[in-house]
Amino acid sequence: MHTTPFKPPVLLRNGHLQSVLNGSRLRNKLVRERIQLVKNTESIHLIDCDQDTRLIGALNRAPNNRPIKNFGTQPMNRGLVVLLHGWEGSFESIYMMTATSALLNAGFDVFRLNLRDHGPTLHLNKELFNATLTQEITNAISVIKNLCSPTACFLAGYSLGGNFALRIAADSGTELDLTATMGICSPINPARTMAILEKPRSIYHTYFFNKWRASLQSKLAYFPDLNYGALLKQCKNLADINRFFIPGHTPCSNPEEYFGAYSLTSDRLAELRVPALLLTSRDDPIIPAVDLAAIKIPPPLQVELVDYGGHCGFLENYRLESWAEQRMVSYFLGQLTQ
Repeated sequence: MHTTPFKPPVLLRNGHLQSVLNGSRLRNKLVRERIQLVKNTESIHLIDCDQDTRLIGALNRAPNNRPIKNFGTQPMNRGLVVLLHGWEGSFESIYMMTATSALLNAGFDVFRLNLRDHGPTLHLNKELFNATLTQEITNAISVIKNLCSPTACFLAGYSLGGNFALRIAADSGTELDLTATMGICSPINPARTMAILEKPRSIYHTYFFNKWRASLQSKLAYFPDLNYGALLKQCKNLADINRFFIPGHTPCSNPEEYFGAYSLTSDRLAELRVPALLLTSRDDPIIPAVDLAAIKIPPPLQVELVDYGGHCGFLENYRLESWAEQRMVSYFLGQLTQ
């Protein structure tokens, strides 16, 4: 495990503040020009993962032969990065857009993939999203690679998307011919993380409960025969939703089994054969740094722990620019020279 120096200004050394500011209206205002440039050059793609599953994503191609800030002149395309967002985020989340901007500026093509039931995709698949669905993301990456024909392929994700990325790299990284993978603030022990989220009067509980409940309610407009509306109305917190969601809409029979199914603890990543980086912070309010000790770290996995950054924040200045994006760029560029 490596402790990496990242020292934001004193007023940004609060984990809750970093976490909230990352997706705030203030940050959106400060980075809107970067976001608009990404939107102006993206193309939307419907990905057929298999006969029954479709996902939506956005592709941006990097401009060639241009000087790149902090990285000199990049005379050729550096490859493709597939980006995965976090739970109840989407391919248009602010952090996804600014990460795309940073990667494009460094010469990478970027495909931002919506997880099932996230973003404008509730109508595409009848079965509900759950965190065990790595195979459809693996299939999607194969389709995306065929679409883009990259010289190198990288996979990165934020929060739950980072958890997906690391599991996929361990299970199928060689098959997908991934050059490297990066997870940012990836849940390690999902049961502990959910227990933190379920604390009453928590801003995180309020946020995720309202978002998840609204998503599940909206899903019924497309698939009323899912028929969980009455149960959903009775749910007052995340624990209530989990009680009907897990046994009814996942392969698992109870919360313990479900959270264990996407845990990164013990030897879950033992089969990892491609380089991978897990970046996390000591002050992450929902992913405890102590959980890192439960991972049996395989040789290809590099773990970097920083003192500050909150949950997926890592905002390095009062312009609310993300240090984690630059760390992603430098890590992936470094893997190209290995």
